[in-house]
Amino acid sequence: MTRLKKQRRMANKIVLDKTPKKQERLADPDSYESRKQRAMAKKKKHQSVEQKRVNAKPTQSALERDTLAGKRGERQGGRLAEKIRRLNAEKTDLDEANEEE
Repeated sequence: MTRLKKQRRMANKIVLDKTPKKQERLADPDSYESRKQRAMAKKKKHQSVEQKRVNAKPTQSALERDTLAGKRGERQGGRLAEKIRRLNAEKTDLDEANEEE
């Protein structure tokens, strides 16, 4: 014997001989279509990346940012930065020595 699922009975079913057209449903403020359309209109529209870039506030130039960071002491770097500075200093010393000769 198989078990039957409970089914919703259609005791209060309203039978419409003619369903309303979409324009009529949109005219009714409580209908599903009109509420959906209102929600879609109110939904926040995300800006594209290009639009965000256009609307962004102007930032500091790289030079200003570096000087401010140097004043705050943030752009000191680590061992790699020290190594690069040392190599750059040696390279400039070699260039100056070659120019003098």
